Amino acid sequence: MKYLLTALFTLIFIGGCTSTQQADPQIKNGYVRMQFDINEQGRPENIRIIESSHNGLFDQEAIRSLKKWKYNPKTENGTPVRQTNQNVQLEFDIKN
Repeated sequence: MKYLLTALFTLIFIGGCTSTQQADPQIKNGYVRMQFDINEQGRPENIRIIESSHNGLFDQEAIRSLKKWKYNPKTENGTPVRQTNQNVQLEFDIKN
């Protein structure tokens, strides 16, 4: 049985983000949708961008953030198992 985990997180950057401001100072928000697997230790792997705003402006930051996450892995008969094709959307809102 497949379990889908869909979460919506809002990341707020206070003080500014230099990489996005250098690209276009008018861009104040955006999103990145990713698909990934959760390994037996609860860590995200095989992270793939499935959709993003502003020609991928926030992609690298979204991947870097997701790599730091830790999940409680799914268990079957008391044994942790890999979960595939999980989805998440990160939203970015730059505050000055």
